[in-house]
Amino acid sequence: MDLRQRKSRAAIYRALGECLHEKDFADLSVENILEKANVSRSTFYAHFRTKDDVLDSLITNIFHHVFSHSLHQEDTHDFSHESVLDYEHLFTHVLYHLRDERELIDIVLKGSCKERILAELRQNIEPLIARCVNEGAIKPKDVPTALRTKQATESFVSLVTYWFECGCDVSPEECTRRFFSLI
Repeated sequence: MDLRQRKSRAAIYRALGECLHEKDFADLSVENILEKANVSRSTFYAHFRTKDDVLDSLITNIFHHVFSHSLHQEDTHDFSHESVLDYEHLFTHVLYHLRDERELIDIVLKGSCKERILAELRQNIEPLIARCVNEGAIKPKDVPTALRTKQATESFVSLVTYWFECGCDVSPEECTRRFFSLI
């Protein structure tokens, strides 16, 4: 994707975020996004078919970055010296990224597309939790491994939802500590 295309997509994403400050996703139209993005209809349709495609793409991009598991120094945190096998640091790293995307995630969690973002969170966190269960970082209970993984995944999703409802009032480190206390 060339620079012009990346700029167009970024403008459309930004416009969607701005529109969501004003109205619920269900009440938005492609026209609302076009006006905010200051792009033509043909530019929009060169990238997306519908407003749902924009939202899905935006959510996928957020979680792709959040779950990239590259541990390098970033503006808000530095896990570059940590092991990718240190699961507490991996969960904390994920939480830092979610908090970095707080403004947009907050808006989506309060709107009609809350379940879409939570489904994407579940889909992305479950493989990490499955590894934790299989390797004993999340202690097994007297239930099947798949059930333990589902239970821990839902605990993480509930914790993140609660954390955002409380305005991300505690640090990602404290949030991770709470997660491991829950499970």
